Amino acid sequence: MVSGIKRQMGFTLIITGLLHTIVGLFLYAEPLQQIVANGLWNGVGREEVAAFWFMMFGFLLMLLGYMADWLMKKKGMETPAAFGWTIIGICVVGAIAMPASGFWLGIPQAAILLRK
Repeated sequence: MVSGIKRQMGFTLIITGLLHTIVGLFLYAEPLQQIVANGLWNGVGREEVAAFWFMMFGFLLMLLGYMADWLMKKKGMETPAAFGWTIIGICVVGAIAMPASGFWLGIPQAAILLRK
């Protein structure tokens, strides 16, 4: 059985992904509107790529958070260590490449997931 703060990390990943997506709607309003105007099929041009991946990362983070939450709260199981290490790896590389970003938020969340 998973207990304590570790049990809440799936939910915090969902919230982080949701905030990421909301921020993306504001930061990338114009490119996102252009994607819709282009027609969703093959609608991501060179100028819209960052907006697209910013939004996709938010949705993927919510999905990962949901899966971690489900695993820990519904099944009473820990997330695999590879889950936490992968999040740390992605966030460290992201924080190095873009220090003024939200990648820093994922590092403590992943570290808590890795605690025994």
